[in-house]
Amino acid sequence: MTTTLPDLDARPNDQAGEPAKLGIIDCDVHPLKLREHHQRGAGVLSYLPERWRRHALEVGVARGGFAGGDRPRPREFGQRWDTETPSGGPPGSDPAFAAEQLLDRYEISGALLNDLGAFSSAGMKGQPAGFAAAYCRALNEHRRDNWLAQDPRWYASINLPYELPELAVREIEFCMEEMGEYNGRFKQIMLAPDNLRPPGHPSYWPIYEACEHYDIPVTFHVMTANRVTPSGGPNYYFEEHTDYAAFNFPLVASYVFEGTLDRFPSLKIVLVELGWSWALPLAWRLDAAQRVLGAEVPDLRKRPSQYLRDNFYFTTQPMEEPEENRHLDEVFEAFYESGMGEKLMYSSDYPHWDFDEPAALPRNLSPRRRAAVLGGVASELYGIPLLPGQGYPL
Repeated sequence: MTTTLPDLDARPNDQAGEPAKLGIIDCDVHPLKLREHHQRGAGVLSYLPERWRRHALEVGVARGGFAGGDRPRPREFGQRWDTETPSGGPPGSDPAFAAEQLLDRYEISGALLNDLGAFSSAGMKGQPAGFAAAYCRALNEHRRDNWLAQDPRWYASINLPYELPELAVREIEFCMEEMGEYNGRFKQIMLAPDNLRPPGHPSYWPIYEACEHYDIPVTFHVMTANRVTPSGGPNYYFEEHTDYAAFNFPLVASYVFEGTLDRFPSLKIVLVELGWSWALPLAWRLDAAQRVLGAEVPDLRKRPSQYLRDNFYFTTQPMEEPEENRHLDEVFEAFYESGMGEKLMYSSDYPHWDFDEPAALPRNLSPRRRAAVLGGVASELYGIPLLPGQGYPL
């Protein structure tokens, strides 16, 4: 898909002599469950049937319990200090406070809620299948009632038990057809990059068929609960944080070489908090491998790099930060010249410590490119309108 970029010369947001602004859509906000599990009858667990609520309270939800992940983080789940709510609630627990800190402060037109809670309950870590399905349903209903209903600028990702494809498809259907006035506010499905099988495996194809049917993207967000790196689990959070990009090569290659993107040519795949600077070297590597080993996958309809250009989208955070800004400018320019830069979208990662505000983008971006990254690409992909007069000053 070629993104239609705004005509900045027309200055569509310039009203009553005010400076024009570039609309913003944030592709990565986390409504974290955190301490909800300590409160009997409150939070996400209150949406579970009694049988599975008792299971969650007595047995637990996932490996790591409720303590903040599979190893200690700096701060609970790595949050910003200032995102604790005024009442002392955990970061990401109060939609109104999050809207004040993020949506209002930066005049954001819309933000996608990427809930990481379902990754640990997707049907792959010894959880009963019934619990996996019930917990994902509880998350989706909780986010509908406690986030979407509070502010029209919040949009949801569908949590689903993706290791149980039949139940996963049912959850997609539920969120797209049975949420009443909120059907159109669920904009994508969420997967983790460390699944039981590479994501192009045919066992996941029923999920992709449903995504094509409803024209919603498949979104991967970094998570480190199942398989952290090909070399095992690191001992330090710092080490883990630098290893996130290791997920990308096998993830993309699986989609290409399994023929998944030939079977589902309109499938859109969004890689959130997985970086973007690796994409061009991977494109070269994929094409080089096909030149030598292409006979093993003779049915591919395109060069491997073309699938990467056509089907994949990227988000800005975490942004590379070289000591010399010109080095980032050079990488950024090569990314655009390859055609993949037209699929880059802004993400803040609120409320995490490595939050990026909209001004964090490279300063030498042209207004046209900045407009596309901040909101233009995401608006077209997700069908989220950019609010007139709101956004980043041009």
